[in-house]
Amino acid sequence: MYVCICNGIKDSQVRSAAQDGAGTVGQVFKAHGCKPDCAQCVGCIRDVLEDELTPSGIMLAAE
Repeated sequence: MYVCICNGIKDSQVRSAAQDGAGTVGQVFKAHGCKPDCAQCVGCIRDVLEDELTPSGIMLAAE
């Protein structure tokens, strides 16, 4: 599923970037050589990152 329409980034690409060390939305964009345009995707990308980086069954504390 696309998480960033402006840059054509899919959730699988966000997961791959996380596996390669990206831990922030900015790092995901950098990994794909682009920058946020309208920023509507930031929350969704953050959710995918959290899902990928959080061990199963453990919730991250709210920042």
